Amino acid sequence: MKPSPRWLAFVITFLFFGSLLSAMAASPAAVRVVDRLAYSWQSQQVQEPCILPNPKQPGRLVIFYSGVPATNRAVAFIGKAWAEAADPLHWHLDPSNPVFSPGPAGSWDHGTIRLDCVLYVPEEDAYYIYYSGTSGSIQDHIGLAICPAGKDGYSSIRPENIARFGDVPVLAPRPEKPFLEEMASQSAVWRERDAATHAWRWFMYYSYRGKDGILPGLRLATSKDGKHWTRHFNRDDPRGMGQIFASTPDAYYEWHQISKIGSTYVLCMEVGKNRGQRWRPVFAVSDRPDRGWRQLDLDFALQTSWTGVYRDDAHYHVATPALYEINHDWYLFVQACPRPKSDDYIEGHWDMWGFSCPRAVAIPGHPDQLHLPGQ
Repeated sequence: MKPSPRWLAFVITFLFFGSLLSAMAASPAAVRVVDRLAYSWQSQQVQEPCILPNPKQPGRLVIFYSGVPATNRAVAFIGKAWAEAADPLHWHLDPSNPVFSPGPAGSWDHGTIRLDCVLYVPEEDAYYIYYSGTSGSIQDHIGLAICPAGKDGYSSIRPENIARFGDVPVLAPRPEKPFLEEMASQSAVWRERDAATHAWRWFMYYSYRGKDGILPGLRLATSKDGKHWTRHFNRDDPRGMGQIFASTPDAYYEWHQISKIGSTYVLCMEVGKNRGQRWRPVFAVSDRPDRGWRQLDLDFALQTSWTGVYRDDAHYHVATPALYEINHDWYLFVQACPRPKSDDYIEGHWDMWGFSCPRAVAIPGHPDQLHLPGQ
């Protein structure tokens, strides 16, 4: 018995739309996750996406980010948002933002602040908010603020509930040898249990300025409680700078994120090659949190390789990259801007973007994969 023409047409249509839906599901996405112009406090740029599972509401995400107003580019603030884990590219901004601002007159951070990273600490039921601050115009010290998570993990994140830890930063630049630092900033913090003692071990990877230059690489500090930190100078750095890996000369290393993918520790960093000529995401990897770090090629994740989503008029510069696995899918959140007419990235209008990452790329020398935007 031959199938009827009507039945054949139905089957062909079903297969066509099934293939179309599968292609749409697998295709990469690029979404502006923040309406920069919706609020004046973030109208110049939005940056530093720190995303955590809501500890009190399964299936929801808590988002911290910072913004800079167009009316005063020398100051920044921190805000919050939330999203469904099933829809992580759709952020719900809080109209009461910002939730954290520069400190009062006379404090070490009254000039401006910048968000570094956020951890949820279950034993204290609190968010640890690490940030860079200054009494001048360039963030040169690292501070800590602590906020109770509250009943729903979100609504209690308010200015009156966020308390600075102490009156001084938790990490200040060390001017003496061998550090010779003038500034310390942009910390990424990781913590894990010691296999032998079961005590918490905290690791901070931070940027610096000083004798070695402007943002020449990353150094390490460690802690037992996340509040009191001890610096480490890596004597194995081939250039004698005490950095955790051999950085690229004349490149700027600034905001970064630390995570663990499989058995591989991963630093996702913003790097400005040739003194900020072209900002891009760069990765460093290790099989231990305190040593053995190695930087991958500067072009390994360059945005121009994101086939199908890269746009020169939107993503010429890419900074503050953070890679997250959410509901078994991978996403990269960044701030990005078109190439400014002046060719000075500081003049750019930076939007916050979220990219789906369907492209799996093997990590050289490691058994795990990185997931990147593009086809």
